[in-house]
Amino acid sequence: MLINIEPFSLVDYPGHIAATVFFAGCNFRCGYCHNSSLVLGKEKPQITVEEVIDFLRERKGLLEGVCLTGGEPLLSPDMAVLIPEIKEMGYKIKVDTNGTHLAQLKKYLPYLDYIALDIKAEPEKYEQLTGCPGSWSEVEKTIAWVRQCGLAYEFRTTVLPAWHDEASLTRIRLLLGNDAPWVLQQFRQPPHGVLDGKKYESYPASWLMEAGSKLNCRVRGIS
Repeated sequence: MLINIEPFSLVDYPGHIAATVFFAGCNFRCGYCHNSSLVLGKEKPQITVEEVIDFLRERKGLLEGVCLTGGEPLLSPDMAVLIPEIKEMGYKIKVDTNGTHLAQLKKYLPYLDYIALDIKAEPEKYEQLTGCPGSWSEVEKTIAWVRQCGLAYEFRTTVLPAWHDEASLTRIRLLLGNDAPWVLQQFRQPPHGVLDGKKYESYPASWLMEAGSKLNCRVRGIS
């Protein structure tokens, strides 16, 4: 379900001035998720598909791209209407996904320009972290497909001590391949809390920078 739009972003679509469109609903229940209202679908829509299309028409020439995010945007039926319209206007389209909806990703491939695929953890931890049975087997298929689909892409992992250490990150790097673009993101406990209501610690910026250097990763969001 389409929820809202951020009209201007310099960070959500690498290298492009973009608008960010948010969708509610997700099949994952990651405890540290800071978008709990989106994941659980508790937010009421603040904008319609038609209003998003009208906004983007007005911003042609000012914006370069559109980031589709969530929640899990590939779950939304609004995508089928919105994506072709955005592409027809000449925008580049980036989608953020958790990697468990490969059929939908393939369906929208002709319209997409960039894929950001979240890698939550090493395989053995996936079901526990996401609360989604069989999630790793689906993500593994999507990783392989993304690597050969021909689009620009990145893998990304939000890193926190509760789920990741140097050994687990090294394991993920081996699974992704040493040449794959992988971004380590610093976890920040939001003031409004996270999905499971717990308080999670973050790694120091220095630890994350060192890990990024060792693993040939970019690092994002350090404070």
